[in-house]
Amino acid sequence: MSHAESKPRLGFLTYGLDRAPTGIGRYATRLLQAMAALTGAPEIVLLTTEREDRHGLWNRFEHHALPFCQLLPSLLTIGNAVVARAAHRYHLDLVHDPNGIAPFLWPERRARRIVTIHDAFAYVCPDEHDWLDNWRYRLLLPRAARGADAILTDSRHSANDLRRYLGMASGRVRVVACGVDSSFRPVSDRTELSDTLSRLGISGPYLLYVGGINARKNVARLLEAYARIRGRHPDLKLVIAGKPQWKTSDITATYRRLDLEPWVRFTGYVPDTDLPALYGGAEAFVFPSLYEGFGLPPLEAMACGTPAIVSNTSSLPEVCGDAALQVNPLDVEAIAGAIDRILSDHDLADDLRRRGLARAEQFTWERAAREVLRAYEQVLSRGPTAQTAS
Repeated sequence: MSHAESKPRLGFLTYGLDRAPTGIGRYATRLLQAMAALTGAPEIVLLTTEREDRHGLWNRFEHHALPFCQLLPSLLTIGNAVVARAAHRYHLDLVHDPNGIAPFLWPERRARRIVTIHDAFAYVCPDEHDWLDNWRYRLLLPRAARGADAILTDSRHSANDLRRYLGMASGRVRVVACGVDSSFRPVSDRTELSDTLSRLGISGPYLLYVGGINARKNVARLLEAYARIRGRHPDLKLVIAGKPQWKTSDITATYRRLDLEPWVRFTGYVPDTDLPALYGGAEAFVFPSLYEGFGLPPLEAMACGTPAIVSNTSSLPEVCGDAALQVNPLDVEAIAGAIDRILSDHDLADDLRRRGLARAEQFTWERAAREVLRAYEQVLSRGPTAQTAS
């Protein structure tokens, strides 16, 4: 690709980057930045749905707005025609949707199409999600996936789930693991650490959870586990960082029933600039999610030198390996026991820190960018295809 006299024009669909970025938003921005930094970087054209650029992307890439597509329902419907028109108008050879939204239902086959589907959560945990996600995964995504020339996903576990639920041939699903940004590293400046924690309203030793607050993340059982160990560690607090999302009533009810208000701190959304200190100050990071397509927060915690506890389900064992303690997320006693082990066994905690730092170094956005570019090259090398969405 880099030696071609005329580089292919690669469309990259961005969505939601004018809001506080979550996992998928971080994936899109870091992947773009890493691809742009490669020698012989391809010609990337942003197809934008945002009203503003919070990440400095518009100054680095050719970009074109997709009218009427700022909201997800619009992008999923009218977006099909809008993206198809943009692919034709801007002479794109390929369009990549890194969000798993995939408005790829148009019959136009001039531009090849790749979609990143990060996980299969709505198939595995339908009761834990809102109607829009379930509708999108049940009705739109199967058609869009069949219309794509290739599907990228973040882990082997997600690839297996997508093959099972979408009936995809194994050759059409390619695994590209996420990376850990270089900003996630141990914070050696104690003043910076204390200032950040003070600003976030955190004092004393604490456990940490970072992520969306919804039923799938299993926060209610984390609260239960924390309540069970408080007697042994009375000074220990629990910090839960993230935005409330959907189906949080059980979390709220558990929090109130256990009367945890003096000891549990809900910070709300925490910007990336504060996360290294937040991770680094914790005694342990606890992530008992019921299902993850990849799970960046545990790796980020490891990269900051914090011992981690994760579920022994979905992609988390694959991603974290033996660098984290693994527990049954449905077993409150197991979660509480793992927390107690780390707090009580300093040798274990130190060993997990060393393993975690080494594990996190294996996941870089440069490697992810090179693998995504190889996927682009392979799809473009096939030439026109008669495959259509059905």
